Amino acid sequence: MVNYLRAKELKMYLYNNKDKLITILEAAGFHDIWENNANEIRCATPNGTNKTSVAIKLNESLYTTIYSSDFSGDIIGAIQVVMDDSLKDTIMFIHACLGLSMKYVKNKHDPLKLLKKYSNGSRLSKNTHENKLYSKRYLNRFVKGLHKQIIEEGITPSVARKFEICYDPEQSRIIFPHYDWEKSNQIVGIKGRTTMDADLAAELDVPKYWNYISDYKKTNNLYGYSLSKEGIEKNNMIILFEAEKSVLKQFTFEKEIGYSVALGGHVISEEQVRFLLKNTPIDCEIVLAFDKDIMVNETEGETFIKKECNKFLGMRRISYIYDSFNILKDKSSPIDEGYKKWNYLLKWRKNYNKHIDRKVV
Repeated sequence: MVNYLRAKELKMYLYNNKDKLITILEAAGFHDIWENNANEIRCATPNGTNKTSVAIKLNESLYTTIYSSDFSGDIIGAIQVVMDDSLKDTIMFIHACLGLSMKYVKNKHDPLKLLKKYSNGSRLSKNTHENKLYSKRYLNRFVKGLHKQIIEEGITPSVARKFEICYDPEQSRIIFPHYDWEKSNQIVGIKGRTTMDADLAAELDVPKYWNYISDYKKTNNLYGYSLSKEGIEKNNMIILFEAEKSVLKQFTFEKEIGYSVALGGHVISEEQVRFLLKNTPIDCEIVLAFDKDIMVNETEGETFIKKECNKFLGMRRISYIYDSFNILKDKSSPIDEGYKKWNYLLKWRKNYNKHIDRKVV
């Protein structure tokens, strides 16, 4: 098995595996991805609406042009630019998305080395991005009322108000404020989800999500953490979902004392690992609850989920939810199908520490 690919090898790997190239683009935030012809892929930038603004040549260098900026270069450079990362961190991100290790496999797992890596005094990267902090007054530009879609999702109004969910009538978007994981009274990100029907949005080229704060880096934060601290301490458990709505539903089910956060994707960043190790008790259980499409995706699947679990192995109790009983819809979050099914999946989560498929006791 190949464990580490250098930049040139990585581009060749993606060139020969177009489905994995698309996986990487989606993970980096590019959307509306389509093939212009047999030799070119087109898409929109993470915060853009023009699905022709990015052109990727299907050649060995994967030469990429971002017409909405002055960037021209290879695909790795393009991802580096839109994610505002170092080259090293970008390559690590691509490897993580593909389930490839950045190091050759060693005979023995060394948790002590990982603990040193994530110790309080160590910096993960010289280029670690610090999210800009904004006052809560930023929300004054939005309507405080709730859109009916929030209620239709089974989220109680009291939970929605707890998370300060708003509405943007001008762009017809539900607003999810992201507060900083340490300075919990200050905003670092604002995500807006369109209320438009999916087919109509696609026809009008309206992106499903819109980042109102364009330089917000979700990998340097955890949505809902400041509100989850009481529940984490009470249950000695933290659940890692992909998206905000899953957190809101878990808080609804737990009568507002939830113990979950949203990653903003399904790859756990080094910054998020470090924060979780620093801010959870040593006997706290970390539960990965990724969406169904990640569980069954042929390029990701259970092997990928286990690799994400491995980031905590030897340092925390770690488990993951897997739909062995096929009770979820194709793209559902594990919590989308109601209280009973969620609790059933949570009860029968897989204990990664012991590498066995049974109830965690």
